[in-house]
Amino acid sequence: MKTIASRWPGPFAVRTVGVGLALLAAGCNNIFAPKHRVLVDAIAAPGLEQKFSGLSYRLIARKSAVANAQEQVSVIKACVDAALAGRGMFEAPVNAAPDVFIEVGFGVDTTPRVEAASRETFLQLSARTNPARSLEKSTGPEIWDVRVAIRGVTGRMEAAMPLLATVASEHIGIDSKLETNFEIPQSSPAVKAVREGAINTLEGKRGAIPGAAGAAVKGVTTR
Repeated sequence: MKTIASRWPGPFAVRTVGVGLALLAAGCNNIFAPKHRVLVDAIAAPGLEQKFSGLSYRLIARKSAVANAQEQVSVIKACVDAALAGRGMFEAPVNAAPDVFIEVGFGVDTTPRVEAASRETFLQLSARTNPARSLEKSTGPEIWDVRVAIRGVTGRMEAAMPLLATVASEHIGIDSKLETNFEIPQSSPAVKAVREGAINTLEGKRGAIPGAAGAAVKGVTTR
């Protein structure tokens, strides 16, 4: 179980998308529909006020994550932005101090001894307050941290990001006590909204190939 402790600074740069975005597709809407099992591990500061609507943020990428996944950064940021917007939060303008800084970590467990079906694709969001109203780095204590993961993803890591970003946003500010399993239907409206929001953001960027983000959409599959 993680603790509210040290963090890694680094800019979460937005890059133009020139390749297809592999995200989630919808499934059947019944009890027999395919579901994804998501692992959730969340922690929050004691007495944290559960108020997110109207809260501004700035994303900070963990350097170790960005170093190994430059091409995925824009996709992951777009998914996280769309998921946080669903909670009523918004990204602070460049010249404005955010209410919180959110560090973003992501990746795939590539431990050689771990079988492919057990390897985790994960997303982690950790928030710190900004009492000094800094424009570039957090100055306050960490208030919540949530890590979500899905095992056995085949294909590109970003295929799972609409799902992971949705589940992560739903558990910010919550203390799960222990790592918990959640089953999310492929047809989840919340996941679909994040997926579509991310595609709209990516296809709206200058220099992006029209239709590229949605042309190669594939459903996330697991072994």
